[in-house]
Amino acid sequence: MDLKYRKNKVAFLLNANAKHVMAQKKILSELIPAQDLYFSKNLNEAQTMISEILNKGYRYIFSGGGDGTAVSVINLLNKSAKKLPENNIPLIGMLRLGTGNALARVLGARKPEDDIKAVLSGRHLKPVAVSMIETETGLLTPFAGIGYDGELMNDFEAVKKIFSQSPLKKFFTSFVGFTIAGFCKTLPRQAGRKLPLVKAKSSKPAYRIIRNKNKDEEIYLKEGLELYQGIAPLICVGTIPSLGYGIKMFPFAQKRPGYMHLRISAVPLATCLSHFYPSIWQGSFRHPELYDFLVKDVTIESNEGLPYQFAGDAMGYQNKLFFKISDSPINMVSLYSPDKNMHFPSEALLMPLK
Repeated sequence: MDLKYRKNKVAFLLNANAKHVMAQKKILSELIPAQDLYFSKNLNEAQTMISEILNKGYRYIFSGGGDGTAVSVINLLNKSAKKLPENNIPLIGMLRLGTGNALARVLGARKPEDDIKAVLSGRHLKPVAVSMIETETGLLTPFAGIGYDGELMNDFEAVKKIFSQSPLKKFFTSFVGFTIAGFCKTLPRQAGRKLPLVKAKSSKPAYRIIRNKNKDEEIYLKEGLELYQGIAPLICVGTIPSLGYGIKMFPFAQKRPGYMHLRISAVPLATCLSHFYPSIWQGSFRHPELYDFLVKDVTIESNEGLPYQFAGDAMGYQNKLFFKISDSPINMVSLYSPDKNMHFPSEALLMPLK
């Protein structure tokens, strides 16, 4: 394929089931040339469309529909592109057309219409390498977890839907709405529930992050150690700092290249909700029962099935999961200067305790 021909070829693959996509479908169809616009209703359609995009030699694919859509594009492209030379694999961009938009946020995406116009006008796209978490089945994601984080997100969505036509809509789509969802829906459901017992173990060297004299510091842990055993209603992993809505769940996600942030919480849900803003939302919350690690891999086991979320999408219940840092980052692009946290430091920002 002639690289000059591919230089500015951009395909837009959008999730036809995403409410923000469908709400703006007419505008999107007017902005994007018909031959470059793809609306997929399911994974099979998306796979067929990605094959067509690869055959046409597009240089970029812009995804629209949220983190679940972006992760699906990443995995489908990764699957299809294994037989292609590296320089023929399209780079991935993000439009802010989803609900959570965690990846779109870290890539600096702004108003979709403005970004589309900028892309089609030929504005320079900055390359960004984003590390991913890999599951036992080979799927890639920037974050995943089991426990009540998935329940909280679902309850927040329910609260937003209730007030979607209210003049106070913006009020209930903020951290206030999230807190209300937790206190009014998630917390009552958890009342009296026996908390699950979990174990977490890494086969490779890891770091435990502790608070020492108001500073976060690391303790080196040799390979094969059991990191945690006990009650924990929430265990999650991430390679980017934020979940959807800008919640900074993984403040240590990129402190060490080649590691992901493992967060295990035995903090009571009521305590989490009462500290949700600003400390949890902004990533500054610390607690004796909040356990943070930097790991290359982790096996998580529970004595009962817990709700599993993969890139923010509900994936049923699991009592055993394995995650590892992916061997290679995903090559993505940004129109703007991405979140500074997306740049790997040249050296560790945290020094191990002696």
